[in-house]
Amino acid sequence: MPRSFVLARGEWALLTTFVVVVSGMTGAERAGLIPLSGLAESPHAIAQARIWLLVTSALLVQAPYFWSVLTFGLLGALGLAVCGGRVLWISALAGHIGSSLLVYALLEAVHTVEPHAFHGLQTAPDYGVSAISAAWLGAIASTSWRARDRTLRGRAAIVLAVLAMALFGWMLRRHLSFLDLEHVVAFAIGVNIAVQLSAPGRLTKVPQTA
Repeated sequence: MPRSFVLARGEWALLTTFVVVVSGMTGAERAGLIPLSGLAESPHAIAQARIWLLVTSALLVQAPYFWSVLTFGLLGALGLAVCGGRVLWISALAGHIGSSLLVYALLEAVHTVEPHAFHGLQTAPDYGVSAISAAWLGAIASTSWRARDRTLRGRAAIVLAVLAMALFGWMLRRHLSFLDLEHVVAFAIGVNIAVQLSAPGRLTKVPQTA
């Protein structure tokens, strides 16, 4: 069996396992088997050096659960197909952790200048794979944008697809806070990871449209 085929099969198995783990952990938390406080991060918790929460907070999805899991799985599958496993996993890790730390640092800077600003967010539970999804979306958009012979029409379609995904995400939750800036940061991190790590050979030639 070709080594490339074995690697590809292993990457799909790893992604499937990750989605299953996230679904299972979310179900366990909803059933009260695992307390949310033991998994979710917050600016205050990270300031108290509870660094492991940066990892465990990425093992849950937020309501609505069905659509969140479905979107997460589809973006992961598309990201693996378009960007490859290396970009997929590095962008997931950097997007989730990097966006959290950067936004928490910004929040602390604002809090230092104005102690009462965003006070409730200091201990608000911050969890879910949405930052990972945003990083994957950025990596997918970046890789697709840079495909050889990409037409202007194709790039316009990419922009519209990203905007549609952002609108869909907002419709699922219908509220925004300062912490949602993490999604913008994660998207930018995904774009950068794809630019830095994508092999030239993966930027495939796209068919010309009439």
